[in-house]
Amino acid sequence: MKKSLIAFAVLSAFASAASAQSSVVLYGIVDVNTSAATNQTTTGAKKISMESSGLSSGRWGFRGSEDLGNGLKANFNLESSLSADTGVAGNLFDRKATVGLSGDFGSFEAGRQTNLSYDTLSQVDPMNFAHPGTNANVNLGSLNNTTLYSAHGTSNGVSSAARENNSIKYSAPAMFGGVVFSAMYGFGEKAGDTMASSYAGASATYSQNGMTAVFAYSQLRDAANNSTLRSYTGGGKFVVTSDLTVKVTYTENEVNTTGRNIGVMGAGFDYAVSPAVTLTGGYYSTHRSGDLKAKADTFVGLAKYAFSKRTAAYASFTYAKAGTTQAKDTDLGLIIGANNRSATRTVVGINHAF
Repeated sequence: MKKSLIAFAVLSAFASAASAQSSVVLYGIVDVNTSAATNQTTTGAKKISMESSGLSSGRWGFRGSEDLGNGLKANFNLESSLSADTGVAGNLFDRKATVGLSGDFGSFEAGRQTNLSYDTLSQVDPMNFAHPGTNANVNLGSLNNTTLYSAHGTSNGVSSAARENNSIKYSAPAMFGGVVFSAMYGFGEKAGDTMASSYAGASATYSQNGMTAVFAYSQLRDAANNSTLRSYTGGGKFVVTSDLTVKVTYTENEVNTTGRNIGVMGAGFDYAVSPAVTLTGGYYSTHRSGDLKAKADTFVGLAKYAFSKRTAAYASFTYAKAGTTQAKDTDLGLIIGANNRSATRTVVGINHAF
């Protein structure tokens, strides 16, 4: 017991010394919900389960900065995924691991980080990236689907392309009345072929007077440098009144060698019923063309009650319908089980940020 107390005291002393020189923050989101989904098997069986990452993705991490003087700062961010329903975390710092500098020139980060499609969509997604595992913009629009997109970019087939390894991201200071330009490059690290498994992208974001508009373009190469995945992302968010905000998005992700093109159109709103209660509605129309023809439509409604700025309870209902019962269609519906054309999912959960 004494040894434990001594070790804790020593660690606290080091933490205090570090905080005196720079700021370091431990943060995270713990999210748990109960889900009831229909048509999850070929016989149409219902599935009831406890899950994580409903209102937002579970995570924990550290971020900090050091003031270097003359407006220059050194920054770092280390972030891991967290499934609170099982207590299982992902690979250490799988969500983000970056270090960089910021100042009057803008900012740059180097390491593992989200791509520019993800960055732009996160600002205008109809559902605010709720239910990320089955959100069409998260899963398909931002290249997070491992089966469809892991062959391109720096992950080399190991993980999704929503996050790129070995990457540098630069964001310029706001100009032209509120426009922020960003550029990002991920190194494929293949000897003799600098383009193989690489990522390159650029984006522009405008935010002013209650309006946000975003656009991003990304180009990802496969490990053999024979195939290119091109991603186009656009969207907007508009504050109509103090209580109502509307959002629209559109993405196209095309592979040149196969002709596979997957597009997602999204529209939605946030309506503040009271300071504590917010209603959110979203619609996603997803299509596939080129190699296969497929489509699916998804409707989502969500109610959130905020106990405080950091704690909220929520309930949601999702209905998805595919063009056919074939996998090429149901895969776009995301919540639909094999050999079913439609499915519903009801979720009740709690979300706490620290």
